[in-house]
Amino acid sequence: MRKIDIHNHVLPGLDDGASDEKESMRMLKSAAKQGVISVIATPHYSAEYRNKKEEIYQACKKLEKRAREEINPKFSIYPGEEILYTQDILEKLEKQEVLTMVDSSYILVEFMPWTPYSEIYRAVRNLTTKGYVPIVAHIERYPALREKGRVDELIETGAKMQMNYRPVGGKWYAETTRWCRKMLKENKIHFLSTDMHNMKARKPDTKEADAWMEKHLDRIYMRAVCYKNAQEIIGKSE
Repeated sequence: MRKIDIHNHVLPGLDDGASDEKESMRMLKSAAKQGVISVIATPHYSAEYRNKKEEIYQACKKLEKRAREEINPKFSIYPGEEILYTQDILEKLEKQEVLTMVDSSYILVEFMPWTPYSEIYRAVRNLTTKGYVPIVAHIERYPALREKGRVDELIETGAKMQMNYRPVGGKWYAETTRWCRKMLKENKIHFLSTDMHNMKARKPDTKEADAWMEKHLDRIYMRAVCYKNAQEIIGKSE
């Protein structure tokens, strides 16, 4: 199945992801073998990592050029960021100090794992009120979202949910894997992504998740979370 990966750290040297272009290409080639045809590159934006807009654009263009030479002539790398939510994020968005996803109204936002639900909900409300569509990154990491009804409330408020492939393909008895699969069966996830950082502990790996989804999910929904919904961010067909 074709995939568009909307959350990854493939741009070399911009955060805790790929250390150099060689590693970036190894990551992209591995992802491509698993069906990824395009990515939205999302380096971290936090107190530790603050890349300039132009640096991200240039890094995307440079890596895309090489990917088209070595992987696929149509392989695309679009600009984005994974933004750690802070109180001044709306101001930074207005000043264009942080990137939305492919210059759209979508914004990939993460929180500290221990963030209370009230703060996550308030953040979503703040962003949607200003016309943004927040995508909550790797929702499996937030204990506050495990309580019944909370994911639904965020979706009703206007947020989209992003989950990583890895826990979906985990052991059936793992609590996080069971919860992730439940969310997918209930159609509460909008995007599945690799969140790849390197080719060691955090490499692109969708095979186990793909195998589980093929057995348990509707084919149309599976295509939506892996590919189709991401097309809406990009704004064109791949």
